[in-house]
Amino acid sequence: MRELNDPADLAAHLAGEKKTVVFFEMSGCPYCVAYQGRFAELMGERSADLDFLRVKLDDPRNPLWNEYAIRAVPTFIAFERGNIVARADSILALGIPRRRWAEFLAAL
Repeated sequence: MRELNDPADLAAHLAGEKKTVVFFEMSGCPYCVAYQGRFAELMGERSADLDFLRVKLDDPRNPLWNEYAIRAVPTFIAFERGNIVARADSILALGIPRRRWAEFLAAL
């Protein structure tokens, strides 16, 4: 899994043919740490048909916050040919509800 934090590099990668799951996170975020295991599990199960990226949003001025309407981390977004096909958004101070995570996985 690669880490991309530059908006241009991310956009170029997402325009590719392979469906990509992006894990938007912040260093030190307890909810992000909790989801690292689930993300690793997903990578192990689906690495043949999905690509995986990590984006750290430690800088509040990072334009990716607005570009992808991220309101809280962790947030997972699946892209296909540059288009969003599924997402699991965190709820501030709650993380990602189990149902939302299950719906995200089913959409992949």
